Amino acid sequence: MIAYCGIHCDECPSYMGTITGDETLLIKMNEEYGNEKTDAIDFVCLGCKYFDVKLIATDCAECPIRLCAMAKGKDFCATCVEYESCDTVKPYRGDGTSIRDKRNAFLRAKNIRANS
Repeated sequence: MIAYCGIHCDECPSYMGTITGDETLLIKMNEEYGNEKTDAIDFVCLGCKYFDVKLIATDCAECPIRLCAMAKGKDFCATCVEYESCDTVKPYRGDGTSIRDKRNAFLRAKNIRANS
C-alpha cells in the first residue's frame, strides 16, 4: 500500500510488524516514538488509508497529511494541485532523489496527463 504522503507502507515498521505478526517491530516503534502512555499495541497499523482509525497507528490516525488528503478526496497528496506549495506536506518532501520523491513525481505526472 502507498500512503497519502507517498511512503510505501512496507517501509514502515508499524505496518510490517502488524502484517507479519512481529511484535518486536511494534515494541521498537513504541520505544522510538511512544511515550509513558503508549505501548506496542498503539503502533498496530494496517496503513493510513483505512477509515477506521482503530486499525491505524495512534499517531498516524491524526496525521495532518492523512486528514487533509481525506478532506480533499485525494488518494495521494502528490495529485493535489496545491502539492508544490502545501505547507502541510512540505516538511516531508525531500530533494527529489529519494524513492518516495520519485514515486510522488510519477503520481503527479500521471495525474496531470490524465487531467489534460
